[in-house]
Amino acid sequence: MFYIGIDIGTTSICGVLYDPAHDQVVKELHGQNRFLQGDGFRQDPEEIVRISRNLLDELLEGVGLEEEINPGHEENCRPQVGGIGISSQMHGILYVDREGKAVSPFYTWKNEWGNESYREGKSYAEYLSKQTGMSLYSGYGSVTHFYLQRKGMIPEEAAAFVNIGDYFAMKLTGTKILPTDVTIAASFGGLDLARRQFALSVMEAAGVDISYYPEVVEEKVTGNYQGVPVVCAVGDNQTSFLGAVGDKVRSVSVNVGTGSQVSVFSDKLYETGKGEVRPFPGGGWLYVGASVNGGKAYERLAVLIEEILTSFGVSIGRETVYEIMERLGRTKKETTLRVLPALYGGRKRIREETVRENIQEESVKENIPEEIVREDREDMASGIFGLKEENFHISDLIRGFVSGMAGELYGLYQDLPEELRSGKTGIIASGNGIRKNPLLKEEIEKIYKLPAAFTDRKEEAATGAAIWAETLIRNRKD
Repeated sequence: MFYIGIDIGTTSICGVLYDPAHDQVVKELHGQNRFLQGDGFRQDPEEIVRISRNLLDELLEGVGLEEEINPGHEENCRPQVGGIGISSQMHGILYVDREGKAVSPFYTWKNEWGNESYREGKSYAEYLSKQTGMSLYSGYGSVTHFYLQRKGMIPEEAAAFVNIGDYFAMKLTGTKILPTDVTIAASFGGLDLARRQFALSVMEAAGVDISYYPEVVEEKVTGNYQGVPVVCAVGDNQTSFLGAVGDKVRSVSVNVGTGSQVSVFSDKLYETGKGEVRPFPGGGWLYVGASVNGGKAYERLAVLIEEILTSFGVSIGRETVYEIMERLGRTKKETTLRVLPALYGGRKRIREETVRENIQEESVKENIPEEIVREDREDMASGIFGLKEENFHISDLIRGFVSGMAGELYGLYQDLPEELRSGKTGIIASGNGIRKNPLLKEEIEKIYKLPAAFTDRKEEAATGAAIWAETLIRNRKD
């Protein structure tokens, strides 16, 4: 029996055919995702469904091709698909009408409207956080919903909001308005973690229209597609952990994609004011430090280098730039240049001591502008420090850049309770932002003082979705 996982990412969509008997992916397919024109980091839900369904249909058709997948089997022993799992980029929402049709674009986690000024000198996200006592950020579904509500931008025909993974499951199964899995619900913001349900009374008291919130469920099969059970969509952070990490108790997961995340698992719910606590499929919790700076930040450095070369009449292509960056970075194992590459801001307050701990030279510490380290800044400090004649080289900049990326992730890890960090024996690395950047892997091993290893799966989130589908369907009681 085979299982299919579909991962709807921010920039790409992936489908895998997973063989649980041998714990391996036997086929994977890819499609591209993109943003709509204009601001708001919006995507077309119908286009996402079309691409995702095409990948799914191709995988289902391929299952019957015995010679492609399982050579040597008899004709009457063709493998079957036992279930379909869906992994989805989190936080984002779209609105649907009572018939389950999308009536808005998909507002992704990158949406920045919640950072606009609202009242009392605070942004929409800050105001909602203060009123609810919860940490709510721009891009979270509840903040986007609150912004659209206050701006009068919710479509009149809208009956509920759902995540894009939910919407794909709705289209597959013909369900009009689908409940959302707790892993997705938590990413919207406004979830009571202990009850694993939305704190609707708290959100309503803060001025949020709660009539649009979906029902929260766990471990649910939503229906069938071509006779194959479809499992409720799960958050991509959790599926990536499932697909990459074998020993979830002793491992640290570091994922670098467009953004980056460090995650550890526990079956206990700890009170912590740092990072995020996310429900885990099947029970337990994933403690996550998330950054909006990841592979995208390193890509921006590559763009800068390419721009410089082009300005001097040299055109070599982005992939060649990456290759040269790796080669130059390897020539400089250490650098006194300190880079904090928070090009895209941050979701945590940065304390003065945190900045200064990352700057080793006393003379540099003394000259950091005060506005960079002020405690009331919401954005991560970003900059290049300790620039001298001897480290004014491109190799230093590249090494400093990856060192800074690793340092930000380590700072997020250090913010987690000590109980969660004890007993860890290794790092499981995932995501193309680190898989394709060996310099970053080196720096992460250096700062964590733990060995880092990749799984043999390049599409961890899609694989994790398939693994979760197999686990859930195998244990069904009905």
